[in-house]
Amino acid sequence: MQPDEQPSRRSSDAATPRKVKIMAVDDDRSYLRYLEFLLGRAGFDIVATTDANAAIAQLRSDDSIDLLIVDLAMPAMDGIQLVQKLEGDEGRAAGLYKILLTASDGTETKLRALDGGLDDCLTKNSPESEILAKLRSAARRLEMERRLHIENEELQALALTDELTGVGNRRALYREGEELLRAGRAMSAVLFDIDTFKAINDTYGHLAGDRVLIDVAAVLKEHTRYGDILARFGGDEFVLLLPDADADAARRIADRISSTIRQLEWQTANGAFRTSASCGISTTLPNVRYELSDLLSRSDQQLYHRKRMVEAPL
Repeated sequence: MQPDEQPSRRSSDAATPRKVKIMAVDDDRSYLRYLEFLLGRAGFDIVATTDANAAIAQLRSDDSIDLLIVDLAMPAMDGIQLVQKLEGDEGRAAGLYKILLTASDGTETKLRALDGGLDDCLTKNSPESEILAKLRSAARRLEMERRLHIENEELQALALTDELTGVGNRRALYREGEELLRAGRAMSAVLFDIDTFKAINDTYGHLAGDRVLIDVAAVLKEHTRYGDILARFGGDEFVLLLPDADADAARRIADRISSTIRQLEWQTANGAFRTSASCGISTTLPNVRYELSDLLSRSDQQLYHRKRMVEAPL
């Protein structure tokens, strides 16, 4: 959980509709060729097969297929059975828009198709205009669902990201940290606090203070390991959770980060300045159940004692 940049509110993927990919399955080769010609001319990307089992295999391996048109009557299995075989594939059937092709327009067949997990029906004597209208309507629905999915992911990322620094926020910290603790993972929690931060704001201005927060967050990101959890805890405090790190390992990591922060320098209209960061460390003990708040409280107590020795006017 170390985002390198803040997520944008509108991604280029969400803004650019992509070509809908359709799979057509029918043992009637002449009708299949007709669909390939009609849909290709209308601008759809289409793959076709006469084999129901081959269709299932391709759908399982190719998640770029958005829409399935499948004939009801086929030798190996009918179209409804094909869709039902996909139901257990971790939501693969749910991710498709599924249209059943039938020879007749009977109500009973339509109801069976809808009850079997399909989204719509077409008859083989449907005119081109109806086929294309239904497919374009399905494409609009798929695009809307795709946009909503992307926007929902972006909103979730924003809800878990500190806007200024681009690292995780307190909510993200607790969500990820509690999950690790519930899994029984050993963990060290390092709480960093920027020394003389109030004096920096008072002397050089809040924009300089923001720059310090951004640069310190960048140092923390650069020195963390894969799987570590980094978050801005609030104000000028950052938390680094180190799974499977004992107290000695956590201290080495914290010392390396603190040393790098001390080397930073900021230039302002009121002169140059440096700062440092104090930290408090707590580590889980074997066979003891912890809440994240317990670890953070112990880290905070250790930090408090260290801060009293470090804080001094600029």
